Amino acid sequence: MIHRKQDWISAKVGDEIVMMSVSNGRYLGLNSVGACIWEMLETPMTMEAIKEQLLEQFNVSAEVCDTEVTTFIEKLAEQEAITIDPQ
Repeated sequence: MIHRKQDWISAKVGDEIVMMSVSNGRYLGLNSVGACIWEMLETPMTMEAIKEQLLEQFNVSAEVCDTEVTTFIEKLAEQEAITIDPQ
């Protein structure tokens, strides 16, 4: 399961989201797809559930979706915006 860390605050700006970590002062800007994923993570989800929802919402191949979501989730983890439970 992927969980948002609670020390991040976010604000929607158009289709995008601007985020900040209260504890470490990091800032992130998310495009519309990243914002969509961040909003999905309001409730902890699996990587597969995220991909399934995005495939329903966007005109993208499964391969591209898999690669892009994996990369995005890894970047959020590197920025300490999320935690990923070991499987």
